[in-house]
Amino acid sequence: MRNSARAHFSRRDAFLALRGKCARTGFRALLPLAVSLCSVCHAQSGVCRAAPQLAAELQKAAATPVTNPVATEQNVAPFLELRERYPESLFVHEAYQDAIHRHGIEGHLRELEDQYLALEAQHPGDSMYRYLHLRALVGRGTPAAIQGLREMLQEFPEFAPAHRILAEVYGGASPYRNADAEKAERAKFLAFCPGEALAARPAPPPERSPLFEQAEKLLAANGDPDRIIRMTGQALEDEEWRSQRIRPFDWYTAEYKREVLQEMRARYWQTWSIQVRCHRKAGSPEKAAELLELMEQSAPALRKQPGPAYWNALDMLARLYAEGNQIGQAVQKLNQMRQYLEDHPDPQRAQALQQLRNAILGERI
Repeated sequence: MRNSARAHFSRRDAFLALRGKCARTGFRALLPLAVSLCSVCHAQSGVCRAAPQLAAELQKAAATPVTNPVATEQNVAPFLELRERYPESLFVHEAYQDAIHRHGIEGHLRELEDQYLALEAQHPGDSMYRYLHLRALVGRGTPAAIQGLREMLQEFPEFAPAHRILAEVYGGASPYRNADAEKAERAKFLAFCPGEALAARPAPPPERSPLFEQAEKLLAANGDPDRIIRMTGQALEDEEWRSQRIRPFDWYTAEYKREVLQEMRARYWQTWSIQVRCHRKAGSPEKAAELLELMEQSAPALRKQPGPAYWNALDMLARLYAEGNQIGQAVQKLNQMRQYLEDHPDPQRAQALQQLRNAILGERI
């Protein structure tokens, strides 16, 4: 791989010399031939696609099953092993970077940037390592990566992978979308690497955990309380990981990140309510009481949050107290909801509160 990588740069330098000589001597008719020769150099030197044997190894690593989404080191290990075996392979480095971005969180991403900053420093003047350092910034410090890649291409305009990553950034569903720039960079990349595909950036955000809904269905079907509690615990861990997989990336807007945070808070309350019911069902009222106390302590902070979080928390507590025949505490929550409505009038919530009072108090009213 080392000889192949170095061969690419030799061919590129030869092309630059040929192009410069054409321009200086007036043989402009030879320029198309020079461009064609450069395209052949890119393809033959492995800048457009990995050699078949290496491509097979990369496919095998990518096909490794992900049994635990939060086990970053385990999920990245096949690509790290390849990087150790092929330390100068452009494609292996790219695959390793993509694996970290696919599975890592803040600490892993910061370490990745440091690794490639160090590699660039160890290879001064080497366009491949300069490119890899800038590529490691994409999705985290994307504006700086774009600027660096554009500056790099002024010095190395034939470095096809830089055109490819810029086309992917400009063409993605992100704040950096630029249709004209994407078209230009795509055309430059395909001129060097005809028929090659571009990746979609950013990748879709991690999916939400289905375990919350499964736990609720199992509870409604009189399922095993201990199993349901374990499910909700795992679901909460999955959602925490999802939030941490979104938070570090500048692909996502600040508004979207706030929505994810609000969803995360709602998932905590959903988990607590399910677990209160499970502890009661399992004959552990003291554990249910501990969770209810935790919910009571957490509710006041939601009052200052935008959206329905505080109202929903009071509604949930009122229902849980009523289910546990703790009518005094349920009435207290109903009164807090009424007070909240006095400060924040809302006809629909007023009607919902009256229905809830009737359901809880019934003939006691």
